[in-house]
Parts: sequence; C-alpha cells; structure tokens
Amino acid sequence: MSASELLRQSMQNLRVAETKSTLPSLVPFKFTSPPRKFKLSYPALQHYKQNFGFWLSDQWLIELGKHTHLPEDRFDPPLDEDFWMRGVAYICETVGLEGLTVEHCFQPKTNGAPPQFLDADGEVLVLSVCDDVEDDIPSQQQVDYLTNLLGRPPQWWVNIYPRNDWE
Repeated sequence: MSASELLRQSMQNLRVAETKSTLPSLVPFKFTSPPRKFKLSYPALQHYKQNFGFWLSDQWLIELGKHTHLPEDRFDPPLDEDFWMRGVAYICETVGLEGLTVEHCFQPKTNGAPPQFLDADGEVLVLSVCDDVEDDIPSQQQVDYLTNLLGRPPQWWVNIYPRNDWE
C-alpha cells in the first residue's frame, strides 16, 4: 500500500473514531403521521415563569455541539461556549422546534435532576419546549422524540427569573 493510501485509510479510521460517542444518535425528526398537539395541563400562574421541558447538562450540549464542524473552525477554533450554542441549535433544527430555549430553573423537591447536574447555586439547566403562557406548544410526536432522545419525560420547572409582566 502506498503512503497516500495509508494516509487516506488512517484519516477514514480517524473520522470513524471521532463519530463514536456516548451521545444518542440524532436523526432528523420527521412526522410519520399528521401532527397532534401535545395535551398539556398548565400549572397555576405564579410570580415566576414556569417552563415545560427536560433537564440537561452544559457538558452534554458541548459534546453534542462538537459534532458540528464549520469551515472556519480550522482558522478560529471554537470555544466551549460556541459548542454549547451549536448543541442547542442542532437540537432545535433536528426536532423542528424553533421555540426551544434553554432556561435556568429551580430544582424541584421531587423528580428533579440528579444532584451532579445542579450548578453551584442548586439550579438546573432545562431544555424548555414551552412555558406556562405560550400558545405555541409542540406536537405529541416532537415531545415523544425528545423523551426518547433524552431518556426521561418532560415536566414543569420554575424559572429562576420572575415574570416581567407580573402585576
């Protein structure tokens, strides 16, 4: 085998090794049947906004973002913050929900995130699919997709920031 063939083979092996990850494989979401609105019972309005979604970790988003490569990365290597943003954008694009946000929320007394996923203030990062005043809620299929992807059901979380419009 020539040197160029060996180099090509090693580069292919390297690419395969790079793609092996503990992250779930994100396959773009496609509706297999007409979308059904997610049936959601809203909690009572509080002084703090409430988000419906899934806890996750900064590190998971960073690792997810590292699978997105841009041409300019060769000249300007991305920081963890860039990978974090790419991870969020990738989920939004994959699931087809433009309204997804990442929020800081209080840890509930029960059924919250495991302690190792809380920040120094005891707060948890939440991938929010909607909040308690939004009319635009995801479809049942999109919520099911995220539930399968993240391995846990969504729930209501109380945001750390008070409402701006609270009277």
